[in-house]
Parts: sequence; C-alpha cells; structure tokens
Amino acid sequence: MRTATVLLALVVSIAAGRAARAAGEREWQFAVRAGVGTVNVDGRKPWGVAGALDLEYGLTDAWAVRASLEGSAHDVTRSSDNDPRPAGTVYTDAALIGLTYTFDVLRLVPYGELQAGLLQVRGAVTTPQSLLAMQLGVGADYFINRRTLLGFAFHYLFEPADLLSDPLNLGTNPFSFTATGRVSWVF
Repeated sequence: MRTATVLLALVVSIAAGRAARAAGEREWQFAVRAGVGTVNVDGRKPWGVAGALDLEYGLTDAWAVRASLEGSAHDVTRSSDNDPRPAGTVYTDAALIGLTYTFDVLRLVPYGELQAGLLQVRGAVTTPQSLLAMQLGVGADYFINRRTLLGFAFHYLFEPADLLSDPLNLGTNPFSFTATGRVSWVF
C-alpha cells in the first residue's frame, strides 16, 4: 500500500508539473523582486532594501532574453567625527540586459542568468559613479498555476575588469549582492 501511494503521488506530480511548464518559446514573463542586499562602496558594506522589475521573452523553452531595472537603498553613518565619508543613504540603480537559462523540473523551475548594463552608485558616497557592470544570478520559481509563479533569486553585480584585477576580494569597486523574493506572471 505504501509503495502504491508513493507511485501515485509521483505520477500525479509529474502530470501536474507538465501542465505548468516554464515560460516557453514566444512567451513573455514579467516579474517583481523585493528583498535585501549589500553594496561595497567607500570601504563600507551596508545592508539595505533592494527591488527590481524583470521582463523576459522566451527564445526557446530553455533560453530567454531578459531586461532588468534594479535599485537599492543602504543607510550609512560616520564611524567618527574624523570620517571623511558622508553619512546618509547610498543608492544603486542598474539597467541590464542578458540571457536566462531555465531548467524545467516539473512545477519548480531553477534558472541561471547573465546580464550586462549600466550601474549607478550615488547618494552618501565620496564620489558618485556610473560604470559598466555585469550580473550573475541564480534562482528558482514555483508555478502556483500556469500563469503565476513565486520564487527567489540571488544576484551578484560587479564590474568585470575590477573583478579580474582582484578576484580574491571580489574586486574593489562598488559591487552588490542581493537576495530577493520574486512574483512572476507569464503571458
């Protein structure tokens, strides 16, 4: 009886998973992300809130072209009266384009992504910066139904030349790590 129950559960999950596959060829997917992140700027690594909007278009069932608009805000204080770094809020903004590869595993859809674009760091920083950046991301979405997904994502945003010049410290220029929850809609 136990074996029959396990086999029945497996068959039902496989059947249910096939009905809700990842956003496929010629389908659009819009996502909203919100969570926390850290940025490395002026020798400080403050935590803050992070958010993003993602838009994907399926080239095949596995590959999609992706565009993202991201931002974060990080409160910083002076360590002493002699600290020359300004206090306040550090803001990051990024506009990125790239590719996403999804692994269609029933209702759970893990993915990896690589994007490139422009990063701006401003606010309570010694020198505001605009630079070319790349982003590596991994995440997973779970299909609630055929059109609605819930998931999570982890992203590392960096300047490529800086990362290669100091790989042990993950570079010296501003970079950020974020962990976000994600809600997506396929249409």
